Amino acid sequence: MKKYLTCLAVAVLAFQSCNDFEEINIDPNNPAVVPVEMLLPPVISGGVNTMVGSGRRAGQYVQHLAYPGGTSESDGRFNLTGANWREEWNGAVRLIKDINQMKLLAEQNNQPEYMALGHINKVYILSLVTDAFGDIPYDEAGMGNVDGLEFPKFQAQEEVYQRMLEDLETANNLLAELPAGVSVTRDILYNGDLQKWRKFANALKIRVLMRQSAKKDVSQQVAEIFNNPDRYPVFSSVDDGATLVYNNSSDYYSWFIQNPSTDGSGVDFSDNARVSEVMVDLLEKGGDPRLFIYAAPTRNSFLANAADVNKALEYRGQVAGLSSAEQEGLYERTGLKEGDFSVVGRRIRRDNRAFLMTYSELLLLKAEAIQRNMGVTGQAAEVYREAVNASFGKWEQVGNQTQTQNPYISESQREAYWANAVNQYQSEKGLTMIAEQYFIDSFLNGFEGWASWRRTGVPKIKPGHSVLAPIPVRYVYSDNEQNNPSLIEWVEKHMDGKMPNHNVKVWFQP
Repeated sequence: MKKYLTCLAVAVLAFQSCNDFEEINIDPNNPAVVPVEMLLPPVISGGVNTMVGSGRRAGQYVQHLAYPGGTSESDGRFNLTGANWREEWNGAVRLIKDINQMKLLAEQNNQPEYMALGHINKVYILSLVTDAFGDIPYDEAGMGNVDGLEFPKFQAQEEVYQRMLEDLETANNLLAELPAGVSVTRDILYNGDLQKWRKFANALKIRVLMRQSAKKDVSQQVAEIFNNPDRYPVFSSVDDGATLVYNNSSDYYSWFIQNPSTDGSGVDFSDNARVSEVMVDLLEKGGDPRLFIYAAPTRNSFLANAADVNKALEYRGQVAGLSSAEQEGLYERTGLKEGDFSVVGRRIRRDNRAFLMTYSELLLLKAEAIQRNMGVTGQAAEVYREAVNASFGKWEQVGNQTQTQNPYISESQREAYWANAVNQYQSEKGLTMIAEQYFIDSFLNGFEGWASWRRTGVPKIKPGHSVLAPIPVRYVYSDNEQNNPSLIEWVEKHMDGKMPNHNVKVWFQP
């Protein structure tokens, strides 16, 4: 018996040791389940990077930027195929997979704050996708790894917008009902401030509503948000805007110059991304100080001024959509050279901020809603002025740096702008003025500027004389996605069996 008890004790100890061994061998740095907060930073940064990348592509379509003739045949002259937009589609799907996991963990762990952020980020990312591509999967987006959902079903853009509005409403309610003191960690957008996330959700809801306002009456919903700030708080200052601040020592803002040239310009004069003629002319028309933020002086005028301060700095936009021969013809006809056009300016090249949605954008949408008699309280002229000032407010002085070191918009520049009669709000052309300001404020957010132009037709832009197609009004489904049986079935049922190209309007366009 004693021998039996001894053996039993040894067995128990051995079993206990195995259990201890399993616990010891759990790697805390490689957990089986990723904590929900760990998913938040890559979701935020991934969505923002998608938007930032639109500056060079959709930004060319809407002519924020224009490349020298023949340099960008695919985007600048519209020689486009499904391969052009492959990563815009695939990258978004990968992000939505992470958001789905984030929402699942938040539900399992009873963390409604992360559930709300999951809804907001899903809407933000897929709003970029549907604005660009039209009909997309929404309910089943990012679920290709789930049995039976390998090919998520497509939904009409109108339905997608409705789903987004529902998710944003849910997010607003979840955040409103949180106990005091609840926060989130690893929040690289708002540093855990859930009230600002709530404002972003409701501001984004306004964007989604106004996007479709040419096709359906959204007046009641828009007025309900703007007229009820307690239930639907929205941005109330420039600082409330959704702005991601990059760490330029590790995660670089894509327009930031890591190694500026020795000429002291602070820009890259060799960059093919020139500021467009449309943008420069629009800014020069009203003496707009944002010209000196967005655009650099031409290289030739900068060098001339450096040698002789009496030589004036010049700003000149590039005509969009030219062929190589047409560009050379422009040089010969005008006597201009490669160094006589403005590239993206010094302030942006030194910056570390990406603007997802600005306070100015929200105010411009409010001014539009007032002008269109959508039931929103306020005076359109007052809100318009506040919107332009908010856009100026994004470019305040940095520390003690001078205008030469890092351009900013001063109070005297602001006063001079409003002293110019052409800049005063005129009700009879109010919608055009609002849309022009929207175009200006969204500089380098190509998706937003392009979407606004497709909805309003403002500003007036025209393609080059020999471009290969009209200005694109949608992204084409990626070449890989065009083999998706779910998309093929959708096209057969809803598009007469014809896969849409970049000249087929999306639903929100009038």
